[in-house]
Amino acid sequence: MGLVATVFLTNPIENIAYAVVFFAILFVLLLSLGHLWSLVRWGRVSAVSRSKIVIISILAVVFVMFRSAGSLNWVDLLVLLLLTLGLLFYSSRRGQ
Repeated sequence: MGLVATVFLTNPIENIAYAVVFFAILFVLLLSLGHLWSLVRWGRVSAVSRSKIVIISILAVVFVMFRSAGSLNWVDLLVLLLLTLGLLFYSSRRGQ
């Protein structure tokens, strides 16, 4: 509800703080959905799953930030993809 209210009731052109609030609420929403999905799928949230949820949520928010600013080209997308894969690989190896 907070995300929807931020989208419809604010104008980020007038005040950049609205954009910060939007991305913070989006991050919390993605974290919550990731934990909920993990609980439904496996019945628990392990430390490895928790770190993967945080990594994917942060990078999804960064992707949306770049996309909304209009500065996401194919090179930036490739860098984000490689960064995501590297962090997920590192977190899965570190959790074992």
